[in-house]
Amino acid sequence: MIEDKLAPFLGTWILDTEESDFEQGEPPRSATLKIDENFGVAVFTMNQVAADGEVTNDTFEAMPDGPEVRLGKSGLVDAMRLVFQGDRNLISEARRGGLTIMKADRELSEDGRTLTVTQTVHLVDVASYTNVSVYRRAQ
Repeated sequence: MIEDKLAPFLGTWILDTEESDFEQGEPPRSATLKIDENFGVAVFTMNQVAADGEVTNDTFEAMPDGPEVRLGKSGLVDAMRLVFQGDRNLISEARRGGLTIMKADRELSEDGRTLTVTQTVHLVDVASYTNVSVYRRAQ
């Protein structure tokens, strides 16, 4: 079942800024990632304090291994999908016009205490950037 595969990812994760590596933008002062499950749907809540002190809160949800979800007219992306790759990787792809412009690969450590999020953003006709965020499971 999807809930069983999602269970190891659930919980609150705290960004380890010292272990993270950002190619695009400044690393935040602090960040948390909370992953919940609601009837088979993964709910991601991100809270971040930027280097300049600005606070950002964002939430999205998707069904792992479900169909691609069409999104409203955000201007940046029009669809998203969330898939498992093996037991330790949960990958989301944000797409526009059928092309993946952002991919986030969440890899769970073998002991389940570290979540490494490798996020790659493809800027059409410009470049691609990868940020690696290392999160530790909150106690």
